[in-house]
Formats: sequence, C-alpha cells, structure tokens
Amino acid sequence: MIECDVAVVGAGPSGCSAARVCISMGLKTVIIERKRVPRHKACSGILIPDSVATIKEFFGELPDDVMAHPPKISAMRMHFPDGRFVDIPVNGLLVWRDRFDAWLCDESGAEVLDGMVLKSFVETDDAVNLTCLNSRGETVSVLSKIMIAADGGSSYVVKTLQPEIAANSSWYFALQDTYECESSLEPGYFHFYCIPEVSLYSSAYSKDGLLIMDVVVRAGDNPTSAMSRFRDLLWKQMNVRGMSRLRRLGCKVTYAAPKGLFFFGTDRILVCGEASGLLNLFGEGISSALSSGIIAGRASARAVHENVVPGYFYKEDIEFERQKTQQTFDYRKLFFQGKGAFNFKKGIGALTWKDRILFLQNLLAWAWRLRR
Repeated sequence: MIECDVAVVGAGPSGCSAARVCISMGLKTVIIERKRVPRHKACSGILIPDSVATIKEFFGELPDDVMAHPPKISAMRMHFPDGRFVDIPVNGLLVWRDRFDAWLCDESGAEVLDGMVLKSFVETDDAVNLTCLNSRGETVSVLSKIMIAADGGSSYVVKTLQPEIAANSSWYFALQDTYECESSLEPGYFHFYCIPEVSLYSSAYSKDGLLIMDVVVRAGDNPTSAMSRFRDLLWKQMNVRGMSRLRRLGCKVTYAAPKGLFFFGTDRILVCGEASGLLNLFGEGISSALSSGIIAGRASARAVHENVVPGYFYKEDIEFERQKTQQTFDYRKLFFQGKGAFNFKKGIGALTWKDRILFLQNLLAWAWRLRR
C-alpha cells in the first residue's frame, strides 16, 4: 500500500500544479496517471499570458524543447463563410502538450505513477482509499488524506460522485489530425473557422511546419465526416500539397458553464481543471487548469497542516475561477470588456464601423447555430 498526504489523479497542468504546490509545502504527494508520460493530447497547446505568468511563478522558465515553432501565437484569426476574417489578439505561446506535460510532471517534484488506472475509491471521515491497476495488471492500493481529481473533462471521479452531471451535460467529440504537408496557412495564428456547416468548432494552425486540424461535433454526429469537410475546405483555401497524416487523436468534451454544471468535489476530494467544468467558450482550459490546481494544492496544504478537511475553503477560493469561466459565455462582456484569454474589444476596435457590424452579425449567426 502507498500512503501519502495527497493523491493527485491526472498528470496534466491542473494535476501537476496542484502537486507542485503540495510538494513545496511539505506534503507527500503522488500523481496517478492512466497513460504513460509523455503522452499526446488533442489540445492546441496555446498558453495565454495568464498561463505563462503562472508557469513562470510556480515552475520557472519554459524550456525550449517544449516549445513549438513558431513559439508565439499573436491572434485568433476568425474566419467566416463570406470569406472575411478578423484577428482577435491573444499574444500567447505555443507548446507541444506531450513535452509540456512531461516537463510539468518532472518539475512538480511528486512521484509520478504513470500507466496506473484508478478503478475505484472510497472517501471516509479521515482519508480516501484508492484502488488502482498498474500496467502489469496488478492491484495497487493508495491511502491518502486528500484526493485531487484532475482527470479531464470526461472525469471518472466526477461520473462516480455525481453521475447526474454527466447525464445532464451536453457532450461533444473533438477530433485532431496532424499532417505533414505544404500549405499557405499563415503561421503564428490560431485559425478559427466559424462555419457550422463544417463543424461546431473548426481550427487549424502550424507547429514545427506541421498542419494541425481540429473539429468538434455533438455526441452522435460523425467527427470523421466533419474532418473530411474541413479538410476539403482547407485544401481549396490554403493550397495544401503533399499530404501525409502523422497522427489522429480524439477526446470527449463538455461545457459546464451554459448549464451551471460545475462540480468542485466533497470534503476530502477536490475536483479541479476541466474535470470541474472550467473550460471557456473557445476551448481554452490550460489557464484555469493551472490556477485551479494551485488553489487545490493550497487548500490541501492548509487542511493537512491544520488537521481539517479542505472541501469548504477550496470551494470558496475557486469561486473566482468559476465566475471567470462563466463570463466567457456572456457575449456582452466577451465582446466589449476586453478581458479574458481573447481580447475581442481590441480586435473589434481595429475595424471600421461597417466591418464591426458585419463581424458581429457573422459571429452572432455562428453562436445562434451552435445553440440549435
């Protein structure tokens, strides 16, 4: 049996930031990750300025080997069916998630139990008992004072504790293809296509000379058909040549904010990152993952040092992150306040009045189609 102060489930930014804080405050901490690290993830790897600042404060400078080329994303370029596009400033960095997450794991200082699947858990008054299965098929028991669930949008922990959340959520499937090819797609931008006939969320961007394409469809719709439609569109617009697909990844996604389906855990089980519902309108979740992991780590340290349960004050401290995520679905604040990951106020402000009206008409038409 493994005994520890904190067992973190999930080795992404949320889990690693939680572990980093716990270790720094003297807590014995383990990270349980079902896949082998490093592992690929269907994620753009965009780090907005808030994420970069958090990483620098808690982990140090990002090493060159986790960065993509070009390393900077200056804007989200929003493309519309009429051929128009608008640049929304981002001023972020671009990383490869397999290398980035592996670096976070190393820097966390925690023992990483990768290839370990959480099979069940039981919360008692003074601990959480976890039963896991390692890569050799052996059962491993973990006894921890606190469990931090950072196991992603399709969280096993949340489905176990609150099955009604999964049942009431609107689920989507994200598909990501990576191609080796030549194209005229302009690097340094996150190209976002507001064309619902292709898919709900379609995006393309360049990393190390590779073309990355993402589509998102509602559960039950065919993501490969959506990817074919998107590929046909890009092939015509971007003069793609010499196509060779290197990798295909996928994952389930849900957006908690529109229905208020956030869940931050119980007395001794803290839920953070995308598992808790912290994912904004445009699918950027790394910033909230890092922040919520840090909050969970601090709550855990306080609980261990004061011999109390962490759930109550974690839920108090996480409220700001919940509100921040919720506000990205408020179009008035999103467009006109200039806050958040994407600076719509600045992007819209650079347009003529005529183009502003056309942009808002296009964007609201896209948003209306999403709600159908």
